[in-house]
Amino acid sequence: MQTQFSFWLYPLILFSVLALIMRLQLGLAWAWGFVVQVSLIGACGILGLSVGPDWIFAPLGWILFVLFAVIPRILLSRLDTCVSLLRANQAIEYAHKLKYFYWGQPGQFWIDMTRANSLFLERKVDEALEILSSWEKQKLPKAVSDVIHTYRLSGRAMLGQWQYIVDEYEAAAARQKNVSHRLSLAASRAYLEVGNADQAANTLEKSQLNESRASTKSVALTLLPYFALLGSTSDTEKMFAVGDSGKMALPEYVKLYWLARCQVAAENIGEAKIAFLKCSQLIQEQSGPANWLARVQNQLDRINKSEIVHVSGNVQSALNRGRKVFEQCEFVEKVIFPTRTSIVVAIFVVLILALETIRPIPQSSIVINLCHLFGRLDAHFVMQGQWWRLITYLFLHAHISHALLNVIGLFWFGRMTVNIYGPGRFVFIYLASGILSGMSHVLLAPEMPAVGASGAVMGLFGAVAAGIWRLKDSLPKGVRRQELAWMLGLALSQIVLDGFLPHVASMAHLGGLVFGFLLGLLLQPKKRTDLKVAVNEFALPKV
Repeated sequence: MQTQFSFWLYPLILFSVLALIMRLQLGLAWAWGFVVQVSLIGACGILGLSVGPDWIFAPLGWILFVLFAVIPRILLSRLDTCVSLLRANQAIEYAHKLKYFYWGQPGQFWIDMTRANSLFLERKVDEALEILSSWEKQKLPKAVSDVIHTYRLSGRAMLGQWQYIVDEYEAAAARQKNVSHRLSLAASRAYLEVGNADQAANTLEKSQLNESRASTKSVALTLLPYFALLGSTSDTEKMFAVGDSGKMALPEYVKLYWLARCQVAAENIGEAKIAFLKCSQLIQEQSGPANWLARVQNQLDRINKSEIVHVSGNVQSALNRGRKVFEQCEFVEKVIFPTRTSIVVAIFVVLILALETIRPIPQSSIVINLCHLFGRLDAHFVMQGQWWRLITYLFLHAHISHALLNVIGLFWFGRMTVNIYGPGRFVFIYLASGILSGMSHVLLAPEMPAVGASGAVMGLFGAVAAGIWRLKDSLPKGVRRQELAWMLGLALSQIVLDGFLPHVASMAHLGGLVFGFLLGLLLQPKKRTDLKVAVNEFALPKV
């Protein structure tokens, strides 16, 4: 017998199908562990619906989802941050933890990459290169091969072999039209280290950092050396402010180091020397990594020997171009990965959850029953003139699981809709899609009464897809293509899934999707320059 726990099994199946398709594209030799994990999650969904009991398989499936999909991403993110901050030992620790979740080659791969990174820091270059070469000889997915190349470039950077990186980039640019974005990023830093601001800006723009879909924090850490080596204290401090958040906050000695490099670039040598000495003292007091102490000492030696690299070219233009790249990355995150919500989204979420929160209270049962009796979508009563049902049904749900699933969709795609169209148009899209999806259900499936916000949520989904498609002048081409591809896959999967789900208003889902997309085409997205205002004006604390 199926209960409301069954509602939590369908997303598991949907996730498993999409994840399986993506993982298999990497090749079975590399992705077999991921395939097994995804299959286990999908099996929970299928068994819960076909064999039961669903109240066992639903929690089990979601525990596996957190175990195999959420925790590894957190570990990998922290590993990347540790590598960026030259915390070699911590990076290796995270890599060993990651092996418990990344089975087979991927687990050993990250251990070896972090080992190579550590060996570069210890100046054991041959050993580090041997590890990287052993992986390069294997048949690996392209994305994995790019990571190896990144660690090789990172090692060259640690050794201060900037001209080597420049030469490699220029040789690659002469051979092919599109150079790896990782090599372009490394070359951008290298050009600054050898004193060429114009080429640094050119390669930064060619790196397509704005298509990386990286978080703003990650982008800030990536661009921190760029602004510091151009001598802009204000931009460097801005990168600190954005990148210095969460558990992996920047140590003070890292900030001091880059502020000192900033002073060197601005040719304030006396102030730079004082900052480096303070940085060295702080590292020793805090028992900081030896490799950071070596970096600081290297810079002090260069100052004492008057081996200062003077930056040539149009520095102001390079700064402006760097700021533009950061703003593009920031724009992509605000549209695609919203981290804040608006008050209008919060209001709709609260209205939906409020009715479900009071449901268990005995005294409220009469109120809930009356709400469903006079508010659910019933074709017979709608045709008799009770048009309010086309709105009220959006706030009523069969049970708490039904409400929570819709609230998740509303929370995610609602924020994206606000960011693309603004709060006023979000309200219009939500209500209009809900009403039109209700009308679709009344006309095409009149025999089935319905409740739920899913039609309106599908409308938001469709409007977001239309908005992303229309933002061709603001969103990078690669981001638009990837985002629309997965949204199309998700929409098709939902349509197919609706055909198998019992007691689902599939016509309302389809109607909401179609009308939401059309509304998205008719309504004008907010201008890019207005987006920050729209987000900040209606911002609430992150939830």
